[in-house]
Amino acid sequence: MKKLAYMIIACLFVFSLASCSSVRKSDFVGVYELSKAEGVGVSLSQAQIDSMKAIGLTSTLEVMDDNTAHMKLFDEVDLTFTYDLSKMTFEYEGKKEKFTFDGKTIAFNNEGRKLEFTKVQ
Repeated sequence: MKKLAYMIIACLFVFSLASCSSVRKSDFVGVYELSKAEGVGVSLSQAQIDSMKAIGLTSTLEVMDDNTAHMKLFDEVDLTFTYDLSKMTFEYEGKKEKFTFDGKTIAFNNEGRKLEFTKVQ
């Protein structure tokens, strides 16, 4: 009886983990704008990002339904890459980047650099 109880608890735990990490593609696809940026010794507030946006320096992340995404950062960086929702990774130039998604914000955190994009469409 004890073994059966442990098996049931283990199964419930596995199912709860699986349900926590599932993201619906329809919720993920869309257009996002940069809402936070931090790097080694550099941090941009929302007010600074808004000021840059006002003079035409925009930063967007467009996530498409075909598992590709396009990122533009302040007219300096222009990347197209693929994503895997099951692994929560973006891949470009052979490199995989982990990300988190809370239903509204995509966040990257790699080697002290943090970028957050908030969904606008």
